[in-house]
Amino acid sequence: MFPARILLVHGALADGSSWSKVIPTLLDAGHNVTAVQQPLTSLPNDIATVKEAIHTLNNENEVPIVVVGHSFGGFSMTNAATDEPNIKSLVYVTAFAPDEGETVTGLGKNYTTLESQKYMYLDASGRLLLPQPAYLKYFAPDVNPSEARILAATQGPFDAARSDYPSGKPAWKQVKNKHYIVATKDQIIQPELEEFFAKRIGAKKHVLHGASHAALWSCGKEVADIILEAARGL
Repeated sequence: MFPARILLVHGALADGSSWSKVIPTLLDAGHNVTAVQQPLTSLPNDIATVKEAIHTLNNENEVPIVVVGHSFGGFSMTNAATDEPNIKSLVYVTAFAPDEGETVTGLGKNYTTLESQKYMYLDASGRLLLPQPAYLKYFAPDVNPSEARILAATQGPFDAARSDYPSGKPAWKQVKNKHYIVATKDQIIQPELEEFFAKRIGAKKHVLHGASHAALWSCGKEVADIILEAARGL
């Protein structure tokens, strides 16, 4: 069952290009890779976009699919990957992994409020962004500053309502092969919450010591190698 089709799902404050440090390793290994572009206008719209991408992969060939989500992309894939028998593995990269009925607001209430949250601001369309200085300090402090500025410039603004959107039936209860990447210096999602997700969903846990929320960029090779491990386990 090799090669696999690998679907990469970015999070909020990002776009598909945030996987640029991961994709080359996956392609070099012979896999078919797609980085979906979520609209970030609402979680239902994001979930529908990821679901459509999954169906496109299903229509091309009945080959195993690995879905990888970063940050809010984990919420999207948790919902979009349900009842999809060709999905054989899920990889969460510093990502939300909600259970049915849970919201991001509810999940975070038992953990220390992150300083980064107070720097979020609404743009003219009513969507949330991080100003560049805060982006470099909190989202991507371990990324080369010249590259981090590009990430900040291409960040995807997201709707404020998504934090209170209740999750549906989770795909992680259906898919056996699961991996979770914890970044110990994450300042966007609490590392303790990431540890909780990894344990609850029964995933193989991978810890990137000293990595930020932008681990998919600063530790691109390590993240890619974990995705390859997930693909080999199909």
